[in-house]
Amino acid sequence: MDTTKIAWILSMAFCQSTLILLLGILLQTTIPMTIPELRIKALHDTASDVSQFVNSYFQTSNFTISSKKDGSEVTTVDIEAELMARQVLLEAFPDDGFLGEEHGEVIGSNGYRWVVDPIDGTASFARNVPLFGTLIGLEYEGVPIAGIASLPALGETISAVVGEGVKHQGTKGEGVSSVATLEDAMICTTSYDYYKQTNTEPLYQKLLEANGSIRGWSDCYAYMLLCTGQIDAVIEPLLLPWDIVPWLPIIEEAGGKYSPIASGGIASNHNLHNALCHALSCTP
Repeated sequence: MDTTKIAWILSMAFCQSTLILLLGILLQTTIPMTIPELRIKALHDTASDVSQFVNSYFQTSNFTISSKKDGSEVTTVDIEAELMARQVLLEAFPDDGFLGEEHGEVIGSNGYRWVVDPIDGTASFARNVPLFGTLIGLEYEGVPIAGIASLPALGETISAVVGEGVKHQGTKGEGVSSVATLEDAMICTTSYDYYKQTNTEPLYQKLLEANGSIRGWSDCYAYMLLCTGQIDAVIEPLLLPWDIVPWLPIIEEAGGKYSPIASGGIASNHNLHNALCHALSCTP
């Protein structure tokens, strides 16, 4: 073999080994090999405590309601519950970041960030409708690695850690449905107001024409139904980090799939996902 060919083989081998090394470093800095048990315990304990606090005000008149700049409702319970979660989590993990719906972000220094919605479904909570919940997600270097949703008025909780499966009511969950056709699918979406707010009214029309059965259950209740196999897809044209980050590990570990659309996303079982994305003209 001539020296030119030998040099070429050696250079390719070097490039390949360097690439493998770089990928290894990247993966190590993106997702930790194991999530410390103390963090998972904090995730569950905080969600339980905050959701119980929220539920203690449910169907009472011991709170006030106001409107935020974006027109959405907020209660004094939202504000107090988020402060409660932030205090507990940052006292336990002072180097972590924290992002909440009501009080903004605390920048961390170690790659971990908690993402919290103290009451997902404030409009339901304020109207004595039990379809609300507390959402807490945990990210590492921007990647969601664990999440929990506690719906206290229904007594229902679902959680997941990436790579460890989904737990519903504390035991292994059954996961998403197996429905494979739009004709047989039950799809949940939100108020038409959100389609108007995001200028995606044509998306709503495509959804109506997709042949699935459409229901108006939304917020955390819709994702709970999806991840327990009771419905087949959720379409939301507008989602903020605290709305979806806690759900992403749960959707994945329940066997579902998520794709961005408009300013929100499509979540469904794997069997249905490509067909639904095609019907709504998005990339799965």
